[in-house]
Amino acid sequence: MTVTTRRDRRERERTRQQRRRGGGSPAPRRRIGQGWIVLGALAAFVALVVAARALGAFDAPAPPVDVNATQFDTTGQTVGTKIEDMGRDHVPVGQTVTYNSVPPTSGQHWSQVGVAPAPWGIKDTNLPNEVTTHNLEHGGIVIAYNNLSSSEVDQLKTIARNLMSSGYPKVIVEPYPKLSDAKIALTAWTWLYKLPTVDQTQIIRFFRAHYDPVEAPERGTA
Repeated sequence: MTVTTRRDRRERERTRQQRRRGGGSPAPRRRIGQGWIVLGALAAFVALVVAARALGAFDAPAPPVDVNATQFDTTGQTVGTKIEDMGRDHVPVGQTVTYNSVPPTSGQHWSQVGVAPAPWGIKDTNLPNEVTTHNLEHGGIVIAYNNLSSSEVDQLKTIARNLMSSGYPKVIVEPYPKLSDAKIALTAWTWLYKLPTVDQTQIIRFFRAHYDPVEAPERGTA
């Protein structure tokens, strides 16, 4: 016969109370589970740091380019191709116009507040030709691109931002699916310059030569 002492009963009761409170034997398993969670979070953090480093997140930003440096001087030089002026008449919004270059450099275009000309800046979608042609009429420059890698697009946008903050605010950057014979097309009123790649030097030279050009009917307009 098993004799249960008062002390044994107290120990059993204490054990039952510990289990009801979450104590006792389950504690080691809970600590192990918490340990795995901590290790998983640490591994995710390390992976994030490695990925960010690979993308250059911890690298010092590239210094801005001096767009007025002599290396970009275009005095006495022709930058791009001169395109015949097709005029500047306005047509109703929605009407399609045929132009003499791809992308266009002059011609009929839409004119409606909030539509054409478009607000200056970097666009992620292609604008109608009839809109951007009005931007050219105001003396700005449109940078069209196609078939660029994501890193090349980022590079192009960085160049555009540098130009906009360096005295050339009238800029449109847009993807242009119809561009098939180059990766970059720079347009000003009656001027076109196509490039096979993102070439910072040539882009800045085009801006130096054709930003707010005398040919633009409404040069000086914001």
